[in-house]
Amino acid sequence: MNRIKVLRQKRGWRQEDLARLLNSKQQTVGNYETEARNIDVETIHKLCDIFEVSADYLLCRSDVPTPEISDEDWALLEAYHAADAHIREIVSVSLKLGNEKKESPEAV
Repeated sequence: MNRIKVLRQKRGWRQEDLARLLNSKQQTVGNYETEARNIDVETIHKLCDIFEVSADYLLCRSDVPTPEISDEDWALLEAYHAADAHIREIVSVSLKLGNEKKESPEAV
């Protein structure tokens, strides 16, 4: 399955239309769609911007067109992964306590 072709066709574009947006040739787009030619990283980035999808979706590594996680959330996730075990435990306990408080009915 080639998502480039599917995404292009959903927009009613010809290969020439997409080629113009990529500053490329129709034949190159055709080769991408038939997988006769590998796509370089720069072109993947351009295609993701044009179609407003993630690279994983474009490359059929995911069925989710756009990630549902914000840049802020990614930054927090990266900070969590970079933290040592003690900091991770503090974060985990804090989140657990916060969720428990949110789920329990407040005393009247």
